[in-house]
Amino acid sequence: MRARRIDRPVSAAYSGLTMRSNHSISRLAVPRAVRSLVRRWPASLLLAVASAAGCSSADRGPEFEVSEQPWSYRQASGIHLTTDHFELFTTIHDAELRDYLPGFLEACFQQYSALLPLPAGSERRLKTYLFATQRQWMNFTRERFPSRSDLLTSVQVGGYASGDLCVTRYIQPRTYTLSVIAHEGLHQYFGTHFEQRLPAWLNEGLATYCEGFDVRAGRPVFSPKNNTFRRNPLRQTLAANALLPLSELLATSPGKVIVQSQSRLTRAYYAQAWALVVFLQHGGNERFTSGFRQMLDDVATGQLGQRARAARISSGSPTRLSFGEAVFRAYITEDLAAFEQQYRNYMTELVGF
Repeated sequence: MRARRIDRPVSAAYSGLTMRSNHSISRLAVPRAVRSLVRRWPASLLLAVASAAGCSSADRGPEFEVSEQPWSYRQASGIHLTTDHFELFTTIHDAELRDYLPGFLEACFQQYSALLPLPAGSERRLKTYLFATQRQWMNFTRERFPSRSDLLTSVQVGGYASGDLCVTRYIQPRTYTLSVIAHEGLHQYFGTHFEQRLPAWLNEGLATYCEGFDVRAGRPVFSPKNNTFRRNPLRQTLAANALLPLSELLATSPGKVIVQSQSRLTRAYYAQAWALVVFLQHGGNERFTSGFRQMLDDVATGQLGQRARAARISSGSPTRLSFGEAVFRAYITEDLAAFEQQYRNYMTELVGF
């Protein structure tokens, strides 16, 4: 069957979605036979995202196409959507969310590339699986990653990334589904297109930085500072006086806190990683911001590891200095105590505590 081209504005696909809304949108059944088609999405969708990321209109991405084909998983009917940068496989029955996803994924890609520009010659599409049920998600994980399935399925929000794969499940409210996709998509983007090792705090900080968005006129607009997914846990952590010390945050990996099965510790870790990247990017200290941007530039060029090694060697105790702290000292500041006080003050302002 030949593909056909149609014009469809993003706002028509998911106009009822807002981050602060409890409006429900009716579910529609997946049609029995899904025709192959090509949709043309407007560049205005990406313009809003580019502006939120600090890009000019000249930086916005081009219009993109999406093709649709039938797909199934274990007798569950679904669809396979292909865009410029993604392949999406999904069994969800929420037709409006399904229609919105290609544009949202491409908007995420625009956000990722604003933070970490795509290396020349990197053209692989990212593969995203969104399952309708937890059972489907767990079965797929056990089939694809048998040796790591217990750890991967222990993630309570129901999403993970491995290489060029993002695997998640439908979560209510719908905005949580989209936030998880945006978070794991950053890991997916980095794991596919970059060889440079990232410290965990930066990896998770960038991923949580991409979680917050608003929908304006049907278009996703990323708003990293307005991330309710992390703001409330951070407020609770501050109220309990349970912040991780900065040196511990810089040295800790997400796997370490997840295997401890302490949900409060896990929430604190991710919330503080989010707040740290927001502070470095938007905190108003030009010294920190310029260092942070140089860090991201060196990630793209592969120079970050070299500067981290130099920072380790020049420290008084190189064998005890974690990779995460070495990176931080190399680009941000050697005075962790003074920085930590400013960072704590900023967290208090960020959550209105």
